[in-house]
Amino acid sequence: MRAGLVFASLCALSEGAVQMPNWFGDNMVIQTNEEYGARGFLNGKASPGEKVVIQGTATNTVYTVTADSSGDWEVMLDPQSSVVNKGYLTVQGESGPVHKADQVSYGDVFFCSGQSNMAFPLKDAFNATAEASSLTEADFANFRFFTAPLSYSPTPQFNFNNGSCQVGDACTSWVTAAEAHSTGYIMDFSAVCYMTVRDIARFHTGGRPMGLVLSAWGGTRIEAWMPESSFKTCSSMPPVPATSHQEASVLYNAMVAPVNKMAVRSAIWYQGEANADEKLPSGYDREAYYSCYLQAMVSSWRDAKRIGDFAFLAMQLPPSVPAGTPLPQQNGTGRPAIRLAEADLVPRVGSKTDISGIAVGIDLGGASAWGIDHPPNKNEMSRRLALQTVHVAYAVQGRMSNDKAGAPPFPVNTYFSGPVFEAAAVTEGAGVLVSLMNGTGFGMSLRDVTGKNINGSSNSCTRCCQGGGAPFELEVGGKWVQVPFAGTKVVGDKVSLTNPAAGTPTAVRYASTDFVECILQNGDGLPMGPFSHSFTTREEEEPTIRRNVKGGMIQSPPMGFNSWNFYHCNIDEVTVKAVIDVMVSNGMQAAGYEYVNIDDCWQVARMPNGTIIPDPVRFPSGMKALADYAHSKGMKFGVYTAQTQYTCQNRPGAYKHEMIDGKTYCDWGIDYLKIDNCKGERWPQDNTSWIKFHESFEECYNTTGHFIVQSVESCDSPTGCGQWIPGVANLWRTSGDVQATFSSVMHNINASNLMRNIATPGHFNDADMLEVGDVGLSYTEQVTHFSLWCIMASPLLAGTDLIHMPKEILDILANKEVINVNQDLGLNNKIQGYRVNSRVVNGCETELWFKPLRMGTCGSSAEPRRGQERIDPA
Repeated sequence: MRAGLVFASLCALSEGAVQMPNWFGDNMVIQTNEEYGARGFLNGKASPGEKVVIQGTATNTVYTVTADSSGDWEVMLDPQSSVVNKGYLTVQGESGPVHKADQVSYGDVFFCSGQSNMAFPLKDAFNATAEASSLTEADFANFRFFTAPLSYSPTPQFNFNNGSCQVGDACTSWVTAAEAHSTGYIMDFSAVCYMTVRDIARFHTGGRPMGLVLSAWGGTRIEAWMPESSFKTCSSMPPVPATSHQEASVLYNAMVAPVNKMAVRSAIWYQGEANADEKLPSGYDREAYYSCYLQAMVSSWRDAKRIGDFAFLAMQLPPSVPAGTPLPQQNGTGRPAIRLAEADLVPRVGSKTDISGIAVGIDLGGASAWGIDHPPNKNEMSRRLALQTVHVAYAVQGRMSNDKAGAPPFPVNTYFSGPVFEAAAVTEGAGVLVSLMNGTGFGMSLRDVTGKNINGSSNSCTRCCQGGGAPFELEVGGKWVQVPFAGTKVVGDKVSLTNPAAGTPTAVRYASTDFVECILQNGDGLPMGPFSHSFTTREEEEPTIRRNVKGGMIQSPPMGFNSWNFYHCNIDEVTVKAVIDVMVSNGMQAAGYEYVNIDDCWQVARMPNGTIIPDPVRFPSGMKALADYAHSKGMKFGVYTAQTQYTCQNRPGAYKHEMIDGKTYCDWGIDYLKIDNCKGERWPQDNTSWIKFHESFEECYNTTGHFIVQSVESCDSPTGCGQWIPGVANLWRTSGDVQATFSSVMHNINASNLMRNIATPGHFNDADMLEVGDVGLSYTEQVTHFSLWCIMASPLLAGTDLIHMPKEILDILANKEVINVNQDLGLNNKIQGYRVNSRVVNGCETELWFKPLRMGTCGSSAEPRRGQERIDPA
């Protein structure tokens, strides 16, 4: 590709009937991007090259998209707030029928999957009649249910096949709340899926439309739910049974792949029993292999949806044996190993999976009509899953309240989690001190496990805490010894364990049996999950990274990556590290891209002294650790804030905290700060916040030699703010957010054109992040988009999925010839190009853009303004 002329031309279009996935239909719920949600997508099939039009009263935009060479097409919908029954959508190709979906709502979509405990119907849970009646409450009137039929396939499917239906005959169609209640559908629907989403609404979302998508099959192993590509991340794994629906990937292909383009708020997973029951060949570690498979599955599901790291919640396995089962008989159930593997979904420093969590259920055993391995107390399991989901998916911190989900003995005001293991150390006298986090400030204590079976009989512990069932054990001399109840002391957020044996402990563990008779809980009745920690295994400490040297001030437009256009709020430290790594390895770093910037949703609160707090679910290692990681790879790292009280996603903004935030960002080693203009209280004048940050960054530079790029929003008046903004910022937005449409690209670049005389080396008009690689622009439009940004000396911040982008997108982004135009300081320091004229060429209105370069050469591009289906570069 080279900067040159681009002409418009029309070409013949092939014909064929459009196909839609069978989740497209009446009463469907499309994911809203409100409150950190992903953008909604629609997809389908048509003849290669066929034009498809999507429109209707459920959208404010008419979308036109062309099917690719394989006949696939997709469109990313404009941002939508939550709304029930907004209207209809139609999808029409150049021939064939019109596909129409009526009563379309925008809300939150939940994908519920797993084996029989996820499929377990509401009618077999405790208080089934009352729980079903809750669906008639006003807050749940906007629930919509969708069930996938049972089917399996050797290859990924576009649509759900006609397998058997677990919920009446209503598979592959959306069922309203009123229909679900009046027909008894809700009684056959998943108890965990329904009650979890219901309690999410009670704790947080209220009457928002909710889409509940159930895809579960009893007795199935995790391997069947994993795409073929995900197995390569795990080595030396046990063989997979060659048995119909248990074979590797066959359930993913038939029961997950058909909704890969359906954006969701969260996945809810309840599985593991089949893998726990498996008789492993000698030499295989159940915990290790299931942990690897589970995290590989999460990663692959996220990759397939291409909406970033959506939330993933799992139910940790409850007991599979009744109370009083002798310990030797519990050794072969496999549950303790699976629970430890599931615990790897809890975000922590160095974790492989973030924006995830588990609900602990070690105290929720009992026998239902389905047997002892299917406990009936799905009610409390669901409440705990809901608490975790509100924390993980909606970033609610601390305690949560509602007046309906707190039926005794559970409080209406509760923390989202029980205690979580953080660290352990051997103390003087060969004891052990266990440090805990999350929910420890609400009164921890050991309690006996009590429960009931569905028939009302008891399923309570037999030995209990003081009778020999204390849950902590120490490994001493190669043998595990139980710490007696009297030797277990809770002190604040720590547990002190007295060693009952001679010798120094080498490991500590908690709740290592299938049925745990004594648990550690917080004051809200939420238990701690099992853990095992070895004192001989220590993580390598990451080296201290040297910060940028003095003299790092920029002259050319910044080049790098920004998370918003592709990931929105579904961004975490695992993904950020992967982006850094791929930019180093794929040639983007060598081409000049150096900044990796996180946009909104990384912050959740402030400390009492005002210091900003990163989201512990998304960034458990903290921002400094990410900056250090970027610097260790020769890259730079940036974050986002807003000059207002709140960011655009209602996270804490910088209003009246500019100086402490500036110092914090300096201490963290941040290299780039984007300052948005969003919600809540603000200074009377926009530049007040910018000036305060500018002063703080000047102090940082003078004190440490560390330079921080300052990007602000916005300035679009060359005779107003344009007269002074270069004195307080390095770059400034000149228009609203760019969208992945060519009209939006042209709107933003023309807005920057009005400010062209303000730009100089080190100070740039910002037309917004790049949409190259995102759904919505044709290949030629992406080439044009990138060329224009280069001519106009706009920052080049890639906004797509760099980890999985195809070579043709990398070739656009890393085109050195065009990048040179962007980085050139311009003839006589006129760094920004400009629009020369607008004219008609072959019946198409075009624009000619031009940038004089420092060496006397130029780059230019002519662009169609409107009305053409295809444009071809010359």
